[in-house]
Amino acid sequence: MGMTKKEHVQHEEAILSKQVKQNRATLTEKTLIDTVLETCNGNVTKSADFLGISRGTLIKRIKEYNLKIK
Repeated sequence: MGMTKKEHVQHEEAILSKQVKQNRATLTEKTLIDTVLETCNGNVTKSADFLGISRGTLIKRIKEYNLKIK
């Protein structure tokens, strides 16, 4: 049996809400990484230590978010 119109709208709203939360988390992470890199004068090793992640993970995120190391 199919969904009612109300159920369909609620389902679509739930999907949209999840996408917004994921995008917000991504933007927050990107901003945080960019700020830490700037604070550490572009030193990836120090930035990774500060963030509590491996250097490799930080490099992956830098590429993923197209961040520039200054």
